[in-house]
Amino acid sequence: MTDRDGAGNPVALPHVSARSLGPVRLPGWVRAVIIACCLIEALLLGAALLGYPALRFGAFALGAFWSPVLAEGVGIYPGQPVLMFATHGFLHAGLLHLAMNMISLAALAPQLARLIGAGRMALVYAAAQVAGAALFGVMQPQAGPMIGASGAVFGVAGALVVTTAATLRRRNRPTGPLLRAVLLILGLNLALTVLMPSIAWEAHLGGALAGSLLGLLFLRRAG
Repeated sequence: MTDRDGAGNPVALPHVSARSLGPVRLPGWVRAVIIACCLIEALLLGAALLGYPALRFGAFALGAFWSPVLAEGVGIYPGQPVLMFATHGFLHAGLLHLAMNMISLAALAPQLARLIGAGRMALVYAAAQVAGAALFGVMQPQAGPMIGASGAVFGVAGALVVTTAATLRRRNRPTGPLLRAVLLILGLNLALTVLMPSIAWEAHLGGALAGSLLGLLFLRRAG
């Protein structure tokens, strides 16, 4: 595409793709995860309102992450020591817990998907959820139940920070604002951990480390 300068000479305009101008959209699998988490929490809340609060306790017993189950290798049903690495990420402790994780995921996911693609981001999410639960199980061998998607969300955040920092450096842009944002997030997480001891910070740490490492791996392959 060309335009004219003040002297009437043609001037080339930079190419801008339709993708970069288009709206930021959530990948399909992210929408599916958010919908599933919301439906499960709605079911548990509805059951409690109808006089069946035991349904939440049953869901936690079957789907939450239990460190003793991991250590002993035996659960309530066959395969629980493995399946709980996946199922715990779909359970939450209420609307506030659900909202914090799903809003964070919805805010971070489109940006990371643009940098590494929706498929690779799905791998980051899954690996971070598993790594977060594993680190929690190792550091808290007698704890449980541990629930929530925060480990996976921290993995997405870790991968986003790594890939964004690399992109800024490649374009010779300052990384100071990104560093300040990361420090703010870490500070808030530390404050929440002190104020709310029930937060599984081990899962956050494990997820963030896994996401950051995968982000670095994808950068090396792209380079």
